[in-house]
Amino acid sequence: VLVVEELEPYLETQTRSIAKEYAPKTKIYGKLNAELLPRLGELSTALVVQALSRLLDRETPVNFEEINQKYREATRRLPPRPPVMCPGCPHRASFYAIKKATGRKVVCTTDIGCYALGIQPPLRVGDALICMGASLGLACGISKATNSRTVAVVGDSTFFHAAIPGLINAAYNKHKITVAVLDNETTAMTGDQPHPGTGITGMGVPGKRILIEEVAKACGADYVKVVNPFNLKEATETFKEALQVDGVSVVVFRQPCRLLVVRKARKEGKKLPVAVVTDDCTNCKTCIEDFGCPAFYIKDGAILIDPLLCTGCMVCVQVCPYGAIKAERREAE
Repeated sequence: VLVVEELEPYLETQTRSIAKEYAPKTKIYGKLNAELLPRLGELSTALVVQALSRLLDRETPVNFEEINQKYREATRRLPPRPPVMCPGCPHRASFYAIKKATGRKVVCTTDIGCYALGIQPPLRVGDALICMGASLGLACGISKATNSRTVAVVGDSTFFHAAIPGLINAAYNKHKITVAVLDNETTAMTGDQPHPGTGITGMGVPGKRILIEEVAKACGADYVKVVNPFNLKEATETFKEALQVDGVSVVVFRQPCRLLVVRKARKEGKKLPVAVVTDDCTNCKTCIEDFGCPAFYIKDGAILIDPLLCTGCMVCVQVCPYGAIKAERREAE
């Protein structure tokens, strides 16, 4: 029997236990003995086929090395396309405010969600990412070891799922951490499921809304503020203030997921505004190299905004140091 499973060999362990009682002579292969499948790394078609071939004492029917070589050659010719946050994503604005407030001089732990992408260029906010809910525990440990303030970034649904014990621990032990809760009012990464902070149950009916800021206060946080990340100045100044608190501070960046906003506007027949680059543009590229909204692109040396991608958040208007980006009404389609 060959047990093929991702992550830890849980099913294999149970299968071995059952087999020991009912079929002790049965040989079971998997990750525990690592004869056929490695325990480390990610499984692939090649690894599974090769394991089956060795188990059945047959030749591998496919030349995977040849396929991999063709893949490597093809990827060298293709431009890199790393995953990015959507145009208008409030998390991008939140990270931009955090980056400006900290100057990247504070260790920042992050968590599992769309906002995990904030660790990548050009935002580069995040020094450690392990697993869901780990951001607060990591921040507490780093703060204790370094005797300096640490920032923990966590999403709204992850906050309810796995971050509350960490926040209680931080307050109880008086750790010097600032928690940024990125609240886009949904569980966007896995399909827009509701969570306790939305006031909607999993069945889509109204429930009791549990406010993150009230939970944070009840957990003993010394400073709790709610800001709109689309107001960059206020968000940045509030986060700077939170960094100066002697104890645990929490800033909730609240703005709905832009996909929900766009969907609602379409249903209501409304047109969201569109950002346009004017002739005042100096090609400083702050919008691209520092902010990084995917609606921006360069053509013939000029910076432009794709109206099909722009969702009208207008954060880029605040980002441009020369006031060269303006909001315009979107023409009827």
